[in-house]
Amino acid sequence: MSFKWKATSDEIARVISKKNIGGIFSKSITISPNQKAAIIKNGVVEESVSSGKLRVGGLLKGEINKDVDIALMDISPKDLQWASSEMWTSDNQKISCKGLLRFKIHDEQKFFQMLFAYTTPGNNGERKLSVQDIYNRLESETITRVLQPEIRNIGIENIYGNREMQLRLENELEMQLKSTFAMWGLELIRYSVEWDLGTYEQVMQASNELHTNEELKELETLSKEGDIERQSREQIAQTRANFAPESVIRDHERNEGIKQVKHSAAISQIESESDALEAKQAIDTFRAWKETKKDLKRADLEIEEDMEDRRHYRDKDYLNNIMDKGGADTAKIIAQGREFGSMSAEQIEALAKIQEAEANKNDDRIKFMMDVEDRERADAYRHKELDAAMMGAAQNNVSPGARKCPNCGSVIAAEANFCGQCGSKMK
Repeated sequence: MSFKWKATSDEIARVISKKNIGGIFSKSITISPNQKAAIIKNGVVEESVSSGKLRVGGLLKGEINKDVDIALMDISPKDLQWASSEMWTSDNQKISCKGLLRFKIHDEQKFFQMLFAYTTPGNNGERKLSVQDIYNRLESETITRVLQPEIRNIGIENIYGNREMQLRLENELEMQLKSTFAMWGLELIRYSVEWDLGTYEQVMQASNELHTNEELKELETLSKEGDIERQSREQIAQTRANFAPESVIRDHERNEGIKQVKHSAAISQIESESDALEAKQAIDTFRAWKETKKDLKRADLEIEEDMEDRRHYRDKDYLNNIMDKGGADTAKIIAQGREFGSMSAEQIEALAKIQEAEANKNDDRIKFMMDVEDRERADAYRHKELDAAMMGAAQNNVSPGARKCPNCGSVIAAEANFCGQCGSKMK
């Protein structure tokens, strides 16, 4: 009797015991396409078959009650839909990602080790490994361990629309998946990732809609304002058209007034400049006249000084000749006569009075000096009389080694030849 494994789409491997295979004389397993069977004895693969039938025992073969297990494997590619639904960014935004993993069995020995390590035998001693079992292991050991720590350190704005950041995360996850699959004896054939940024996309969409609505409202408001401004310009243009003649007249009158004021200002400026020029010319003429008058006066003074110098030198020469011939008194008399000759009667009278006053003053000074001399002479006589009296009184008290000066009466030493007071010689 032959055993055929009817694997489900989720089942990838099964380990059954030889005793669970029907048949007494012959126990065999029929291998379907994309399946592989291996005989495992004491944990070691003894024989493997990828097509046909595999004899595992029976009476005809003489293998009874042998401790043998048969591992059945589905070597066709398997698709696994994976997802990581709760991941939090650094700014506490919830995101998720999902994708497709396609893989197949590549290394039987490593796969058997993973099969026996991650499965437990059932009541009948069978072990089963499904795609879901692989996913559970993969999620806890690889997907969660790679994505969640990385996402936690990144802000939502650095992920949204940042394809470079997404590719970096995807490449890191792909490398970790390949490493894990290789360790389990599996080969990663295809790998895809689809990001879901959760409510952030809804918020961005709502924000974009809000901005769009605000811009539309702003455009509508600008359109209304444009209509109102256009109507205002039309009204202003109409008003200007209605008042155009009056405006032209007023502008003409205002321009004429401005021209008149400018004309008057120009005339005033010309007159002011003319007056200023005349005043400047008058000042220059006055200055020239003053300079001319000053020059003439200077010339007259120079002529007078020259005449005075000539007359002075002439008179000096004349007086020198007279002094040489007649003496100083004659020259003085002649000089005075010349001086009096050039004076008026009043000047001569005044000069006479001055000379008289000077003569009187000299007489008074001489008289005063004579009185002073008389008083000094009387005082001297009196002092001499007093000195003589004192000398007479002192003669009685003169010591034998002293004597008196006969001229002034001073007491001097007896052996002195001259008086120490008056300098007279002692006889």
